[in-house]
Amino acid sequence: MTSSTTSYASTKETTNYAHLCRLLVDVGSQALRNKFDSIHPPAGLHGILTKPPAHPVLQTLRRRKILNPTQWAKLYPPSPSSVSSKDFDVTLLILLLRNICGLTPPTSGWDNLPPAADTSDEANIARVKYYRNHVYGHAIQESVDDVAFNTYWQDISNALVGLGADAAAINKLKTERLDPVTEKHYQELLREWKKEDDSNKDRFDETEGILKSQ
Repeated sequence: MTSSTTSYASTKETTNYAHLCRLLVDVGSQALRNKFDSIHPPAGLHGILTKPPAHPVLQTLRRRKILNPTQWAKLYPPSPSSVSSKDFDVTLLILLLRNICGLTPPTSGWDNLPPAADTSDEANIARVKYYRNHVYGHAIQESVDDVAFNTYWQDISNALVGLGADAAAINKLKTERLDPVTEKHYQELLREWKKEDDSNKDRFDETEGILKSQ
């Protein structure tokens, strides 16, 4: 009985973690994409990316290796008119929102948890990243107990709904079954997002100061 219960609890906690990864990666990317599209509509995106002020900023980010070659290729594909935010992952979307969308950082900054009273889009963008870090803190065990899962799910969902995500779709995801292969897929996607973001952090902070002084 003890062995069976332990096995079931471990599987449930692993699934909890995978569900949170999926929420952040799938719903998070869509919510951020919708926000980006509302600022830079898809039909005119190519023009925005090839002219000031966006293009010089993106060139600076590329020179400082904050924008990697893969991301640059998505922004400037061989066929310029084919550029689409649908090809942008979470990391790139946050990078663009912070740099070429005219958004003002929350009072607590982009990398910290904003005050509960701040429900602005900028604050919710910061919350997505903040809770990403906290969920990723469980990556070694790849498991989250039910109490932590429900707290994270509520906090992340509130931020995503604030950015325009569908609350009903989020609720459906919470109990949707994931097979082990799919669980690993979302765990790896979150790991890649965190790794790439961390590798850029120091260069990014320095670059933001340079861009503000220009």
